[in-house]
Order: sequence, then structure tokens, then C-alpha cells
Amino acid sequence: MKIVTIIVLVAIALFFLLPILSGNASIPEDMSASQIGSFIGGFARYWIDALTSAF
Repeated sequence: MKIVTIIVLVAIALFFLLPILSGNASIPEDMSASQIGSFIGGFARYWIDALTSAF
């Protein structure tokens, strides 16, 4: 049970950290709508590109 929990936590961390570490999703400097939108857009763009290149 503990190993499954660790694997799930690592998968969730990679899901959120890969777009940030690759530079596609910049961490918002403040809580303005444009900063949050830029972050979510970069996050989505990273995963769309990753999935299209995988398939």
C-alpha cells in the first residue's frame, strides 16, 4: 500500500512539474488573471504537444 501511494505522488508531481521545468508554463508572479491564464495555457500547451507527439 505504501509503494502505491509513493508511485501516485510521484506521478502527480511529474504531471505538474514537467511543464514548469521545461519552461512552457511559467510560475505566476501574482494572482492576476493574465498571469494565471498564461500559466494554465502553457500547462495545457505542454501536455497537448506531448500527447500529439506520443501518438
